[in-house]
Amino acid sequence: MPTESQPLYALTIAEFIALAKQVVTETLKEREQLKKDQVQDSETKDEHLNIAELAAFLKCSKVSIHGYKKKGLPFYRIGRKILFKKTEVLNFMRTLRNRKRIQ
Repeated sequence: MPTESQPLYALTIAEFIALAKQVVTETLKEREQLKKDQVQDSETKDEHLNIAELAAFLKCSKVSIHGYKKKGLPFYRIGRKILFKKTEVLNFMRTLRNRKRIQ
């Protein structure tokens, strides 16, 4: 009857190294695939907001949104409709906050 200190089978050092490399390689490939899937999901799920939705999201007035547009907030015009990408808005707000800190 084997005890806890006795191995079930023996590996040579070379076999152990090869097995460890294989496990690490497979794990890294899985993580890369997960990251790629997350990036694709975030790109395809990029939410578009109109002025009223953006004002509610940022908890500010519609007038403030128009002020941000004058400061460089990226927007898209489709006919008379103005839309904003949520990720672009968040990036703009970060850069705006960083500019205020520098001044």
